[in-house]
Amino acid sequence: MFEKILVAVDLELEPARQVLRRARELNQESGEVWVIHAVEPQYVQYSIDPTFSGKLTRAMELDALNAASGRVAQICSTFGIAEDHQLVMLGRPADQIHKQATEKAVDTIVIGSHARRGLQRLLGSTANSVLHDAPVNVMTIRLQEEDQ
Repeated sequence: MFEKILVAVDLELEPARQVLRRARELNQESGEVWVIHAVEPQYVQYSIDPTFSGKLTRAMELDALNAASGRVAQICSTFGIAEDHQLVMLGRPADQIHKQATEKAVDTIVIGSHARRGLQRLLGSTANSVLHDAPVNVMTIRLQEEDQ
């Protein structure tokens, strides 16, 4: 159905595997799959002034990128996704996903979405941010909670 898919994952193993399984079904395991995870800059995570670029901030970001790369590699190994198709980068997730979707000329973006209730709906989510201004179609996969 789809020849080139960009799969956005978080670093939780089971949700990421659910999204990748569905993406593989969509391209019947014969198409190209790219996996992306974006690490939020430290100034976003910790409400630091974005003009602050100290060594500690950069070291924290590098540690986060290295940890994320390891986890993405672990997730991708189950699905036979080559290292050169694993994208881990620093930046706002929606922006990085949009950018890579365009650069890799993918057919669709696949991303997981949790069921949100109450106040969480008002706060938005990565999936919602990706949907807005996406350069290609976006498919959200409803993640199954582990207790179901």
